[in-house]
Amino acid sequence: MQPFRIRYDARNWFRDLRDKEKAFSTDFDSFYFCFMAGITMSQKKQVPVSDTAELIANFPEKYSGRGRLLVGLFLTRELEELGVTMDEKRAVHRAISSLVSPDAPNYLSDDGVREFNKYAHGGFDVLMDWFDDRPRTIDHFVRAYKRHVDTKLRSLV
Repeated sequence: MQPFRIRYDARNWFRDLRDKEKAFSTDFDSFYFCFMAGITMSQKKQVPVSDTAELIANFPEKYSGRGRLLVGLFLTRELEELGVTMDEKRAVHRAISSLVSPDAPNYLSDDGVREFNKYAHGGFDVLMDWFDDRPRTIDHFVRAYKRHVDTKLRSLV
């Protein structure tokens, strides 16, 4: 089973929140913020495996209750990117069946995990655009992050 992966530069960028502030208990916390930025901005990026660190192959305990929601956001964005509408039943089935695996603990096929990771990798580039410097405190980071996401969501209405 394919694991989730985080870019080394993203791991380093979040180091104060993980090591000093102890706001992030795992690297998956950093991965989550990168992924959500990538999904929000429809930003994907292919990154060589050698430039990434292996995380885990399923959603960590504190994310397990939200795993299906994250996969749902991912599938929605993928269908939008493919130009597939929900009334195209065969196209929806074809797209989703290549990305999901109902028996997998993370609900994703190996291809699905690879595409999921691309949103996290692209999302880190989004964060680099949003922030002048790496985050030093969780309070500042979360407020600024929310402001950027809200701005994007308002532009969609």
